[in-house]
Amino acid sequence: DFSRDCPKCGASVETLVHALKDRQTARTILTLGGLDGRLLNKDYPYCIDWIEDVICFLDKKVVADFITTLSDSWNNRNNYVFRGKEEEARVIWDRAKSLCQDFRIHNLINKPVVPMTPTLKKWEKPLCRTVKINFDVTVFNNKTCFGVIVCDSNGFVLGGGGDFKEEDMTVEWAELYAFEEGLKIAPSLNIANAIFETNCSIKWANRSCNKVVDFMCKYAIINNCNLVFGMDYPREIHDF
Repeated sequence: DFSRDCPKCGASVETLVHALKDRQTARTILTLGGLDGRLLNKDYPYCIDWIEDVICFLDKKVVADFITTLSDSWNNRNNYVFRGKEEEARVIWDRAKSLCQDFRIHNLINKPVVPMTPTLKKWEKPLCRTVKINFDVTVFNNKTCFGVIVCDSNGFVLGGGGDFKEEDMTVEWAELYAFEEGLKIAPSLNIANAIFETNCSIKWANRSCNKVVDFMCKYAIINNCNLVFGMDYPREIHDF
């Protein structure tokens, strides 16, 4: 039968908090690391409660060192359980300290694999005499909901609104629907110059990539007609 007692000190029912904090070797490692006695002497029913208190007490850089120390302490415990070998607390602490230092040096002299590009996460005022129309959409429970807000160059709200459809759309079509509703608001507020802003990704195509639709615009104007077709499209399209 598998025993749940602590293999080192014989404590009944070894818990995670006991293995990482209360076991003598683990406690010595944490003490060498300078962990505050209040975080070592207090009893915790669950390990997550103890770690939460530690994270709230320490700053971000020290928390990273703390997690590294816990990892080395846990590996040392496993070596004792499965191999019958356990290193001294000072050796474990020196290894954890060296590893943390190596990580710091690596982070200072090497570029991150995924570079962090700072992004501006606040609303930006449009140019003078220009209105900004922000719109967004949400698809939930077979409903498509949109929201629109209109602000001038001073940040004052000129109008806005929201609505929903009893229809389940893809994200792309839903964003297009919200954009369409934003376009309807512009003339109702007599807006001459507007900037539309959303978090949807939009790909702009230059004129050479859009020759067919450019032709259809001119075709409709020259012939003064509404151009709607299916398979029976105008023969001129073949020229493109």
